[in-house]
Amino acid sequence: MERIQQKIYLSRTSLNSIEFGHEVLRIPLKAGEETSFELLVINRGEPTHVHFSLSTGIKDKLMIMQDKVYVIDEEKIAAIVRLPKSYAGALNESGTGAIFVSTGYGATKRSFGVEIVESKEKEKGEEREREEWELGDVTSKEKEKRKEKKEFAISAEERVLLSRLAVSACAAVIFFVLVVLILHIGIFSDAPSYLFVSALIAALLFLFIVIYNF
Repeated sequence: MERIQQKIYLSRTSLNSIEFGHEVLRIPLKAGEETSFELLVINRGEPTHVHFSLSTGIKDKLMIMQDKVYVIDEEKIAAIVRLPKSYAGALNESGTGAIFVSTGYGATKRSFGVEIVESKEKEKGEEREREEWELGDVTSKEKEKRKEKKEFAISAEERVLLSRLAVSACAAVIFFVLVVLILHIGIFSDAPSYLFVSALIAALLFLFIVIYNF
């Protein structure tokens, strides 16, 4: 959750002036939990005492750790907000109030609004985390599939080479069969023309294999 901060400027526009960064400070909180915020007092004038007080609407929910502080240049004051479980779903106006700021022993006094609103941020955060986890899981699976496809992908050059090897293998088998037949038949045959034709076919086939793979 982003840190909540209220800036309070003293004597910025005129002597003993009090200005606020937020006219209304919204504090999201779930019932049964607590959070903290920061009052940053920035003094542009002479050192002065600053006093904080709470309206009745938020006294039971908000506590300022230092209700009196002496500010020379800049001071940070922590505040804690607690929201009892009994307020679940029933905040409405009961979570609205004001913080009063006075300086110079009450010479100047101003206030800013405080709204404690029921927060759904945690539930949204959990839902967001679940969506991110599911998305991350899908993304990782998609990456694995792409990796597998990439591993088994064959380039155009590799396909040409494989096709040549396949043709050469078939031609080599045919060549081997012809050689065997020539040798086998040649032993038992006296026909020279047959042997010549067979040898010529075998030679042409061998030449084809050599030229094709060159």
